[in-house]
Amino acid sequence: MILIGSLEYGMKPLNVGLRITVDKKIDNLKDMEIWADINLLSGTILKQYNKKKTSNLEALADAIARLTFYFQENINNKRLYKKAISDYRLARNRAVERARKAEKENEKLKLKLKKYANI
Repeated sequence: MILIGSLEYGMKPLNVGLRITVDKKIDNLKDMEIWADINLLSGTILKQYNKKKTSNLEALADAIARLTFYFQENINNKRLYKKAISDYRLARNRAVERARKAEKENEKLKLKLKKYANI
């Protein structure tokens, strides 16, 4: 397999819609892996802590709790960032569409004015 840039030689690039769908799927799979790992670690620590309470295990439990909150906050921030970008793009596209519509109307009015000026 020969790689050129990020594409295998002879493969067509993904279209934008498909790439976005693939990116979402990859993000979801990464999130699932993170939560599975956190679940495994916290379950193991809790099991050991219930057998014998030590300051080490208590510190590990606190660290896992902080990591859990950190990952959740990170995921929320990423989701809100993507939503904000999407909202900005929609607003920009609406503004462009309004400007195009106004330009067309302006051209129509110019032609109308020219027509009346020639009469």
